[in-house]
Amino acid sequence: MIPLRSVLWLMLSITLAGCATSTPSRFYLLTPGEAAPEGPALKDLVLGIGPVRLAAYLERPQIVARKSANRLKVEEFDRWGGTLEANITWVVAENLSRDLGTESVVTFPWERALVPGYQVTIDVRQFDLIRPDEVRLTALWRLLGPRGDKLHAIRKSDIREPVTGEGFEPQVAAQSRALAQMSLEIAEAVRRLELNSHTN
Repeated sequence: MIPLRSVLWLMLSITLAGCATSTPSRFYLLTPGEAAPEGPALKDLVLGIGPVRLAAYLERPQIVARKSANRLKVEEFDRWGGTLEANITWVVAENLSRDLGTESVVTFPWERALVPGYQVTIDVRQFDLIRPDEVRLTALWRLLGPRGDKLHAIRKSDIREPVTGEGFEPQVAAQSRALAQMSLEIAEAVRRLELNSHTN
């Protein structure tokens, strides 16, 4: 019969060995773009970003890749550094601040006393790796009036960006570029509205 002490030492050794060989998690962040703004600065514009809503499969800390049209792969050890919703909101806000030349870009929820000139809401329907060398962002966004009571525009962005390199860091960089491209589309719509408001 094996002594109890030997059994306990064996169990402890197995547990420690399992801990020693476990894979550490890696964390990633989306980042704002670096493109120069186009058009005159709208320094007096106050813009509100959010709420940003995600497709249900994206509402998780792990990065998701698409294995096929009907199959997803959840990367257990490759994760977002914070919530993906908050990261997208912050990145879009930074992009639009740069693209429109205004520092007055706030994220939802903002203070009750603050009334943005426009509010941008975003529904992200797809945001993942669709092939080893390409990511896709599909999102429906709306430009609303100061208190969200008037719909000025509703658009769909469908953007693909190449992934240059292997691993998740190049993928996240490509997803950041896709957000920058969507931000430019939103900025163009805001500029048109501002131009029309001053000419009417």
